[in-house]
Amino acid sequence: MDLLTGIALLAAFLAVVVLIIRGQSPVIMLLILAIAWAAISGIGLNDIQAKVLQAGGVTFASAVIIIVFGAWFAQVLIQTGIAESVIRSAVELAGDRPLVSAMIVTLVTAILFSSMYGVGAAIAIGVIALPIMMSQGIPPRVAAPAFTMGIGAGTMVNLVQFGTFQKLFPGIVYGGKELTYWTIGGCVYVLCAWLMTIVMLNRLGTRQMASVDTAAAPVRKRTPYYTYIVPIFPVLMIIVAKWEIIPTFLLSIVLALALTYKDRGFQGSINLFNKTFYDAFPDIATIAALWTICGMIIVCGQMPQVSAALKPIFGPILPHTPLQAAVFFGVLGGIGSIYRGPLVVIGTGAAVLALVLANKELPIPLLYSLWLAPTVLQGSMDPTNSWTLWTIGYTKVSHGEFLKTALPFGCLMVAVNSAIAYFMLA
Repeated sequence: MDLLTGIALLAAFLAVVVLIIRGQSPVIMLLILAIAWAAISGIGLNDIQAKVLQAGGVTFASAVIIIVFGAWFAQVLIQTGIAESVIRSAVELAGDRPLVSAMIVTLVTAILFSSMYGVGAAIAIGVIALPIMMSQGIPPRVAAPAFTMGIGAGTMVNLVQFGTFQKLFPGIVYGGKELTYWTIGGCVYVLCAWLMTIVMLNRLGTRQMASVDTAAAPVRKRTPYYTYIVPIFPVLMIIVAKWEIIPTFLLSIVLALALTYKDRGFQGSINLFNKTFYDAFPDIATIAALWTICGMIIVCGQMPQVSAALKPIFGPILPHTPLQAAVFFGVLGGIGSIYRGPLVVIGTGAAVLALVLANKELPIPLLYSLWLAPTVLQGSMDPTNSWTLWTIGYTKVSHGEFLKTALPFGCLMVAVNSAIAYFMLA
């Protein structure tokens, strides 16, 4: 009986994956999946509404709050002009050298997104970085992934990413050899982005400026050089002072406003403090909804009726040892993450995670570290991801061209990082 139920659950899972790939709303599809799994497994209506929808829906409420603070800090960096000043100053070092410009954009974007978060932050940096690259003749299909891969590289150590996933992977700590690996993983992603840029520019060459029809953002007054410490200040506070994430972001917001105080005065700074908080919410609406729904799926997947039915189906496929896990994610992590595939934790992968956690066979820090590379790949290459979709639209690159250019190098990043994680953390 469990086998038949498991087959039905698998069919529902695959149907949702296909529908999401075809463009249906991940939020709606995942909500339907949580309810369908519970109903198919014989869970009663009262338990569905109380345990799956209610209890599951609030399971990761604290993760959503961390996302709000991360997006708020990003808006402060944008609206004070600090983020724009950092990236323009860095690109100026390259001069009129397209390859170097693209490499610097990737690196500086990675540094900025070690603490920035949200689609608004990505757009604000993108409207500066992308026109700079394309005005130097870099083809849009190269400029687009050079930018989004930088976002992914920064996300490897991003505080919001860690703070939210800490709820999914209990026991992980922002420090120690795991943080060393995450930092190395971010560097590997930058190197893969640079390799992509070198290979593709050698293949495609550069174009004349006349071919570029994307308008750059208006140039604002530069902030002083001492403000450039602000984007990495939250990371330093966590590592050195051992502060918690929310107080760290609050202090960083105040620091950013204080260091740019002369431009606005006291009342202007108070107004900007309030404005950036409200402006942060559109950035996180979709991801907050996904976290809420994924809490329902994880709670549902860990209920005895569901886990017992799914175990015979997924048991032979899922990894049970650190080496199996490294090979599993190294081989499947790249392609399994695109279009919110079954290895995207904030997506249908929430069901897979529930089963892996229920087995209690893999160390949680290793599991998170192995899952991190596919996660940041999805966040930087999946056309259904909000800032990736915006970048593709802004540069007028087709989904197919973008993936053909970026995905092979993203899969290389996942494979290399999976091997490094195994040798460092297993």
